[in-house]
Amino acid sequence: MAEPGKENFIHRILRTKPWVYALLLLVLVLLLLALVFDKIAMPIVARSGVQELAVPKLEGLDSVSAIRQAEEAGFHVAFAESREYSKAYDADLVMRQNPPEGQLSKPGRTIQLTISDGKNQLTIPDLLNKNGEEATEALESAGFVVGLTFFTPHVNFAKGKVVRTNPSEGSLARKGDTVDVFLSSGPKGAKVDLPSVTGLRLEAAAANLRAAGFVVGKTEYRKKADSPSGIVAEQKPEAETSLPAGARVNLVVSE
Repeated sequence: MAEPGKENFIHRILRTKPWVYALLLLVLVLLLLALVFDKIAMPIVARSGVQELAVPKLEGLDSVSAIRQAEEAGFHVAFAESREYSKAYDADLVMRQNPPEGQLSKPGRTIQLTISDGKNQLTIPDLLNKNGEEATEALESAGFVVGLTFFTPHVNFAKGKVVRTNPSEGSLARKGDTVDVFLSSGPKGAKVDLPSVTGLRLEAAAANLRAAGFVVGKTEYRKKADSPSGIVAEQKPEAETSLPAGARVNLVVSE
């Protein structure tokens, strides 16, 4: 237990000279800050002083080479789940990286890579004056899918020859895109054989008629014991009839 005289002396000093109390409090705060800086701030500063490295160029490399070069430079890699078409890089090559080449980054950082699924810009081939079979072969060889085939009157191209495509020849399109083909039905007024559309659903029958250059006329619904509901049971005129392009074709659909 402290002596009464000494205790009274300390209390008297603190009471008459409050700056002493403030000074003691300041010393305690400084000691606490020094402890925090030593145990927490200094390790962070030390870690932040790690020398950063330049991210290597991985674009244009295959995945194996990209992994090897990244690891040799002190980095890791991760690949995007899906591939993307590229205007600049062939399939299976790195088309994009993040962070980009040359950026300074800490060792061990992961570089995100996107792999190319091939160059998506292909040129529609010249199909003018080819027949339908030749046009189909040329489009498929070029990486496209043949869409609808239409017939249109034309004085400069013989019947059955390609007069144009959609998209047009020379334009750019993605691999696997659909290209519609327009064939000549001969001079205006020239006749075209009517295709058979019986046995098809109405939507498919109408599409086939339009592709052949005809127009769907009157559509009737009747009960037909030998045809399922929604199926074209009759067409007028009948199939193989020679008609001018643009002629109307009436349909009977089973209820």
